[in-house]
Amino acid sequence: MSELCNAHTHLELSDLGRVCPQSPTSFPAWMSRLIMSLRGRKPDDYRAAVALGINALRACGISHVHDITNSWVSVEPLLHSGLQGCVYFEVMGQKRERALARMKEAMRRIVELRRSHADAPMRVGLSLHSPWSCHPDLLGEGAAWCRENKVPLCIHVAESPAETELLLTGRVRELGWMKTQIGRSLRMLPKSGPGLRPVPYLEALGVLDARPLLVHAVQVDDQEIETLARTRCAVVHCPRSNALLSCGRMRLEAFLNAGIPVYLGTDSRVSSPDLDVRAEAAEAKKLHAGKVDAGRIDAMLAPPHQESW
Repeated sequence: MSELCNAHTHLELSDLGRVCPQSPTSFPAWMSRLIMSLRGRKPDDYRAAVALGINALRACGISHVHDITNSWVSVEPLLHSGLQGCVYFEVMGQKRERALARMKEAMRRIVELRRSHADAPMRVGLSLHSPWSCHPDLLGEGAAWCRENKVPLCIHVAESPAETELLLTGRVRELGWMKTQIGRSLRMLPKSGPGLRPVPYLEALGVLDARPLLVHAVQVDDQEIETLARTRCAVVHCPRSNALLSCGRMRLEAFLNAGIPVYLGTDSRVSSPDLDVRAEAAEAKKLHAGKVDAGRIDAMLAPPHQESW
């Protein structure tokens, strides 16, 4: 294959391989460790990590990448890297006014960069982190803006059982001991759940109308897969990260049989051993043996078609 795409990365975390679990752990436990590792991090730390990640991608023969940046530091390096794909300004937060202000700043910068880098092989887009970490207005307004302005949108969704539990009940059983570890960071959590599973929640807010690129989509049922097919969303599968964070097995065969475009991503170095998407494909072949033909998995290494994201 002449072109290889890593359809989901967080290059700004490429220097934090020490956080990556050596064996399966729970998603909340991993998140608490990640949050603690980010304390005191400076822009120069992110810049160095992004450079490390871009070099790693090149060493793996990756030609296309879809990267999410919460620090926004990876945008300029990727625009000048010669790589193709999309880099997403990530926004999150449950405090409505603060989150919307941050999103408006992201929108302003996206508009400027689309104008100044109109011919760049790397596009710029918006990432609304996830249903559980974003205020409903942030999700709805952000998606509406992306739809109206034809801006790529990316969202983590239905990654772990903890996410579904939080949205349905407003509680996560493991948060008791996590609270002592991550303290104020728990303010990103909603005070109560919407009482909906992740995909129906996004649909109710109109988010799926923007046809976002959805990352993970492990904890979904048949009805949710039908919804994603009907709304013509695309999905990124990260099998090694899912395994290490005890997220479960994505029902890849159901997505493919429903005609949903699926691509492969490594996620970041804090939940994956490396950024080599070919290793991701090898893991997917083992994980889905007897359910998905190896050739269909190899096809998932190709760059997403523009109409899919």
